[in-house]
Amino acid sequence: MNIVSKIAKESSITFVGMLYGNINRYLYTAILARWVGIEFLGIYSLANAIMIIIEMISKMGLETGVMRFVSRLDIETQKKEIKLVIQSALKMAIIFSLILSILLILFSSLLVQLFNGSYLFKITLIVFACSIPFNVLTLISAFSTQGFKLLKYKVIITQLFNPSVLLITMLLTFNLISKEMAIILPIPITGIAGCFAMFFILKKLVVINMQSIIKSKFNNNLLKYSIPLMLVSILQVLMHWMDILMLGYFTDTTTVGLYHPAARTAGLLQALLLSFLSIYAPTISELDSKKQYIEMEKIYKLVTRLLLTFSIPISTILILFPTKVLLIFGPEYMTSSTVLILLTLAAFFQTIFGPAGPLLSMSGYTNIVFINSLIAFVLNFILNFILIPNFGLIGAALSTLISMVLLGIARTIEVKIIFNFSFLSRSLLKPIISAIFLISIILFIRPFILSYHTLITLLISLFLTLFVYTIFLFLLKLEPEDKDFLNGLIAFFNKKIKYSND
Repeated sequence: MNIVSKIAKESSITFVGMLYGNINRYLYTAILARWVGIEFLGIYSLANAIMIIIEMISKMGLETGVMRFVSRLDIETQKKEIKLVIQSALKMAIIFSLILSILLILFSSLLVQLFNGSYLFKITLIVFACSIPFNVLTLISAFSTQGFKLLKYKVIITQLFNPSVLLITMLLTFNLISKEMAIILPIPITGIAGCFAMFFILKKLVVINMQSIIKSKFNNNLLKYSIPLMLVSILQVLMHWMDILMLGYFTDTTTVGLYHPAARTAGLLQALLLSFLSIYAPTISELDSKKQYIEMEKIYKLVTRLLLTFSIPISTILILFPTKVLLIFGPEYMTSSTVLILLTLAAFFQTIFGPAGPLLSMSGYTNIVFINSLIAFVLNFILNFILIPNFGLIGAALSTLISMVLLGIARTIEVKIIFNFSFLSRSLLKPIISAIFLISIILFIRPFILSYHTLITLLISLFLTLFVYTIFLFLLKLEPEDKDFLNGLIAFFNKKIKYSND
């Protein structure tokens, strides 16, 4: 199987898993929004944002570091080295996550005052803090398996098992206990269950146990590589949740609750991006170690084009039918339709420019990646500080859009300067031309279907979007790499057929 087919197969595994996971999380948010109300949803959103930021600091970039180090070692002849790298990563993660969890609990009262929260917000923060070490160990273990270029284990736990546990636990706690417990308990229960499940899988690939992890030494090279990535990750997560945090600071949890469904919906595009990057990143790392720069550029161009191709239908639905999409959460969230449009545009550009970031980091240019993220973070903070007090929800979304676009352009220019790689090609015109025809047709049909029930409107628009867009893509002819990609998809379903484009 060539590299393109390998990317197709492995990214398909991730996408199917992330599709399931995101549907579960989307249902989780939608049901929670309807059952507990805007204020409680805002409490959950703020506490979740803080927890994720602390998790990102606790990981110290080790998830990317361990994936890169393992992917460069031979799994047959360097088993001992792989074992030492993973053990060291897990030990460092355990120590730092425990320290930061304790600090979060100690400073929970201060955070409640800062974000105009309530006693329930404090309790939620403390409980979420206890789940951080389990979440961090789950992610480090998952990325360790990804270093073997095996994505199924990470997908099984993080995208199938955990979201299912999260949704089921929320349904049970709401109906059997209370709505307060519905926002408090699902996160720690999911974290503990996912941690044990992921560690059990990791032990099947590498012979490790808790005792060997505790006795292991810090890998200074791993830490040296990972620290800049930790700073990058912190900045990226802070920027991702900046709008939520600053809305909480300038307004209240009710406003945050109105913003969260739009942010969650636009975030669906990230599933597409992460599906490709999950195999793209270790592949780029391997090619870079072998100095195969021609192949690196080919993969860079291909993944960018595929991301553009697949992101267009999703973005079209979210941008042209924002009110209908938000009605899934309840009529009170319809006022956030403009926010959804802006955040979808931000996620769209983030997806298209996405491959440039891992290309820089996997090639060792972590300091440049850090500087990019730092500048984008400062810009995002300043924009939020200026725009939120004046424009509220729309100001937060606009800040995210501007920051994401400028960050993506900067990374793309740097890839051009350092590697002389460009993602531009004639083949990019095909999805763009198809998108123009698609949007024209959907705009013509939209007035006739808007009066239908929300689900009927969305189903019709989804079917028409996929059908029309696919037809135009095939009329414009597939690229040779597309055939390899389709073969990889076929391999995913364990079917072997011949594809002809005569």
